[in-house]
Amino acid sequence: MNEIIQAAFNGFKVDNVEIPVKYLYYMGHGEPYVTYTPTGNGNVFSADDQIQNYITYYDFDIYSKGNYYAIAEAIKTIMQANNFSYVPSQDSAEMYEPDTGYYHKTLCFAIERS
Repeated sequence: MNEIIQAAFNGFKVDNVEIPVKYLYYMGHGEPYVTYTPTGNGNVFSADDQIQNYITYYDFDIYSKGNYYAIAEAIKTIMQANNFSYVPSQDSAEMYEPDTGYYHKTLCFAIERS
């Protein structure tokens, strides 16, 4: 799945600003940036003692020193175009981190796997 996500976000731009999208953590110094993490599996469907289908969840964390709403909408569009479902019930609340000056928002997506 990580290869699909990395390919989908290669050269990711919002309002002509290239935004890095990295797995687990970002080592750069620019902002805004996005990290993504698989958070687990659920809704397992089994038959004849074998797993047939399950859902894998991914969190996308947006870090920005300004308004991040356009970034969130662009992420939703790309993920849905790549067969992921948006799961707003598992999003985080809007956060501000005073120690870094970043606004931080987590979006959750799911994909069915077999």
